[in-house]
Amino acid sequence: MTFPSEHDFALFLFQLFTVLSLALALGETFRRLGQPTVIGEILAGVLLGPSVLGALSPETWSALFPGPQTQLLGSLAWFGSVFLLLVAGTEVNVATLHREGRTVIFTSILGIVVPFGVGLAFALWLPGDYLVDPSRRWLFALFLATAMSISAIPVVAKILIDLKIMTSAVGHIIMGSAILNDLVGWMFFAVILSQIGITEGQQSIVGVIALTVGFSVLCLTLGRGLTARVFAFFHGRRLPPEGILGLAVLMAFLCAALTSWIGIHAIFGAFLAGVMIGETGELKNHSLDVLRNLVLSIFAPIFFATMGMRANFLAHFDLLLVLGVLTIACIGKIAGGAIGAYWGGMRWSSALAVGFGLNARGAMEIILAFLALEYGLINERVFVALVITAVATSIMSGPLIKWALARKPTPRASAAKASAA
Repeated sequence: MTFPSEHDFALFLFQLFTVLSLALALGETFRRLGQPTVIGEILAGVLLGPSVLGALSPETWSALFPGPQTQLLGSLAWFGSVFLLLVAGTEVNVATLHREGRTVIFTSILGIVVPFGVGLAFALWLPGDYLVDPSRRWLFALFLATAMSISAIPVVAKILIDLKIMTSAVGHIIMGSAILNDLVGWMFFAVILSQIGITEGQQSIVGVIALTVGFSVLCLTLGRGLTARVFAFFHGRRLPPEGILGLAVLMAFLCAALTSWIGIHAIFGAFLAGVMIGETGELKNHSLDVLRNLVLSIFAPIFFATMGMRANFLAHFDLLLVLGVLTIACIGKIAGGAIGAYWGGMRWSSALAVGFGLNARGAMEIILAFLALEYGLINERVFVALVITAVATSIMSGPLIKWALARKPTPRASAAKASAA
């Protein structure tokens, strides 16, 4: 076992202090303005990264964040992604899928298929200059299509709570559809990652798909029951809340290691662990609050700040690409979700609210973009466009839901709905 030198560790602590203090300050500022804290956290990274500090004072930036001595900060950021997906998984309530089954199924299917198709077409049309490797266009296209298909469960849940519609029919349908969207989307993305980088050529895509689906089904069926028994056993032995919390973290590490071992990224295992743990009902109230607060106050700000530091947002900002990605993201997800909800039996104004709710990408798309950048599947221009799209869709989702629900159905629409009933 090797340890960093005292100088390197001291530099890491100073990096941590600088990044975390600015991320927390800007995150709180945006929270007070009624916006997601992730915007301020990413902005902190942009200010400390090559976009601003590196451009204004290259010497200061190089001294504070020398390339060879940022590995510890990067490792902590990876831990942040694992913990963030663990918390996101605990937000998943599988029972929600049964409350509005037919509408959720219609909404989920079209909420995935439509944005996936639009994103795929856009990626195949995109000029080769935007690709890292034109020979892998189809892999890039599948990634972009997947990124267009997901929603951000934590952001969606926060928006619904703020609007006080979490327990309404619209809230149930949005959350249920977002759950299915993310489960399918992360499975797609896990398969894509298995085909590039360090796992390239190690196993066939059919094998990866079989392992991904098999592991997911195992976790969501037998895994849920086994996890409930394990937590109940330790709860019966009067394990204190901090012990239950430690058990949850150990389970997340185990699932993350297993998915990494079979060729799927570790964060997918952490997400599934969160789903299983959240279903037990043991990690609630104080323990869940402790975990969520720890992640949201330390790990998440560090992770998102490093996202802002990962690329030069000013040098790699491409207005046409940003507008293109943002447009297809909104059109595909809003149209798919709204049409699916409408076909599932909702009136148009409520269906439109569902589409707006599913359009919030938030942290999930940022994590996907970061992983794709790390694996060399996308370049900095595409990364910047995806991060901006994730932030923009998260900002617009709440006001648009509120606007859609405030719309009154026309007399003709009301009469049609009454006759159909």
